[in-house]
Amino acid sequence: MEFTYDEVLDLQVANVKCVGRDIEVRLYCGDAADMPALATRAIRDVENQWDALQEAIVGELLSSYNAEPATQLSAQEFWSRLVFETIDYDAIDVMYTLFFGDDGLFGGHAIQVSWDPEEPFHATVTVAG
Repeated sequence: MEFTYDEVLDLQVANVKCVGRDIEVRLYCGDAADMPALATRAIRDVENQWDALQEAIVGELLSSYNAEPATQLSAQEFWSRLVFETIDYDAIDVMYTLFFGDDGLFGGHAIQVSWDPEEPFHATVTVAG
C-alpha cells in the first residue's frame, strides 16, 4: 500500500480496495510507520459495518429523497445509485468519515457518514456541500 501526501487536505492518501470497490483511504495520523496498519483497520471496520452503514444511509436519506412524488425509489434502487469513494480516518481523534457520490440524487453533493469505531455503531449521515 503506497501513500502520498496531499498538501491541500493535509492527509496521507492511498488507493485501496474496499467492499469490492476502488476507493481512497485518507489518513490523519501521527506516525508514517502506522499508516498501512491504520488503513487495513479502516478497511476491515468498514467492511464489517457495511450492512449497518447501508441501513443508516438509506434510513436517513431515502424518505427525504422520496418526498417529491416524481422521485420515488426503493431502498435497493437508492442504495445502488450511491458510489462509495473515500474513507477518511482520523487516527488521533479516532473517527471515520466516509464519502459517497450521490449520482445526482441530491444535486451532486457528497453523502458524508461519520462514526466512532471505538463505540457501539451509530452513524451520523449528512448531505455535504
